[in-house]
Amino acid sequence: MFIEVIGRRLLPDHIDRDDVEDLLADALGTDGEVTGAGTGETGWHLDVEIVADTPNSRQVLRRLAIALVEQNLGWIVLRREQELSGRPAQEIV
Repeated sequence: MFIEVIGRRLLPDHIDRDDVEDLLADALGTDGEVTGAGTGETGWHLDVEIVADTPNSRQVLRRLAIALVEQNLGWIVLRREQELSGRPAQEIV
C-alpha cells in the first residue's frame, strides 16, 4: 500500500524533512520504507510504501500517525492510495 505524507506548512526550525523521513522509517521498521520525496508550491511530501504482505496495514498507518503526533507534527496529512484526500495524523491516532 502506498501512503503519501503531506506537509502543507513549514516544519519547525529544529526539524527538517530528512528528520521526518527518519522518524517514519523508524516507525515502519521492516513493514515498509520511505521511497520518495518532493516539494512544490503547496508544501512538501514523502512517499511511503508498506510491504504487500504486512498483515494489518491500518496498524502501520496508525504507527506512523503516532510517531508524528509524538513530535508535535500531528498536522501532517497521511493519505492512503485509495483516498482522494488524507487526514491529519492527529485524527488517526
